[in-house]
Amino acid sequence: MGNLGIKERRRYRDIEWLMPSVDVVDVLERLGVEKISTSGDQVNALCPDHNIFVGREPSHPRWTVNINTGETFCFTESRGSNLLWTICRMLDCEPKAAVAFMTGVEGDVDMSSLRLSGMIGRLSRMRRIREGNALSACAGLDEIRRDMNNRPTSDAMYDFFIHPPGKKEPTNIEKPTVDHYGLFCRNWGYYKNRVIIPFLLDESLVGFCAVDLLGKEEWLRQHPLQNDGDYKKVLYPKNFKSGEYLFGYDDCEKQADYVILTEGAREVMKLWQMGFRNSVAVLGGNVTDGHILLLSKKAPKSIVLMFDGDDAGYLFTEKASGKLNKLFNIKKCLLPIGKDPKNLGKEEATKMVNNAISR
Repeated sequence: MGNLGIKERRRYRDIEWLMPSVDVVDVLERLGVEKISTSGDQVNALCPDHNIFVGREPSHPRWTVNINTGETFCFTESRGSNLLWTICRMLDCEPKAAVAFMTGVEGDVDMSSLRLSGMIGRLSRMRRIREGNALSACAGLDEIRRDMNNRPTSDAMYDFFIHPPGKKEPTNIEKPTVDHYGLFCRNWGYYKNRVIIPFLLDESLVGFCAVDLLGKEEWLRQHPLQNDGDYKKVLYPKNFKSGEYLFGYDDCEKQADYVILTEGAREVMKLWQMGFRNSVAVLGGNVTDGHILLLSKKAPKSIVLMFDGDDAGYLFTEKASGKLNKLFNIKKCLLPIGKDPKNLGKEEATKMVNNAISR
């Protein structure tokens, strides 16, 4: 395997053309892989080549294979590959021999036929996905409601909330906080490879957002028919009205000394983790009449406005203050330039909130 040239290796980097001819569960069983289970288009099992990389056998089934793309990922090691290369490593064989093993073909394999049938299957699948996306988005709320009873999680999800990719400073939103808000991963369908953040109002699911775990570059690689403009870091279900909802509303006490009003769900999570349990987010750049109605039901003595420490955040503070100060006692907590609520430490946040309240 080590003698393969660059072109040969590149040829087997993407094996989606091969996967229509492969029964993943059968392949894993023939390899002697244990604890195999399926979930949508994903197969979960003990990592078969774990000992090659870490020198010990796996203890939990944290290795996955996508039955459509053949991509593999070990969440324990945070290492990705594909099923073909996994078989090459396990059997110490060349890619063509791995293809024969995966397809169950004895002797020479007709690679041209496999690639042609794989291409036809791939185009057909993409067409079905595009046609079904609108329906999936509309029906998303019902699907998420069902999934909430069995929330799959992953190390990648927790890592995302501790240290989001592309961010200079860690957020450090810890596992207990993520679990408190009922977050889970979606491994299939329209919201695949996204963290689902449920929105609850009076203990009923009224919406959700789906935050991408992959990053733009990887998302585009996995969606070759899409372009830059199609990528969305956060998706909401169709017809979700953020102006009628405040994230964190159910956790807030009535008639509290103050409620912190911030912009996004992750800001609320970090504030809750630091002990500010009466915190809510507007999920957007505007305070609406619906938000005011919900805040009135909680009737706090004061509302502390805490938005990002930048021009947009300062402008948002002024707009929100102008709309709320006729009904509530408003306190402005202006963060330093470059700071946002997710990146504050507990001592720093406590000092800033206390200073705002005392003014």
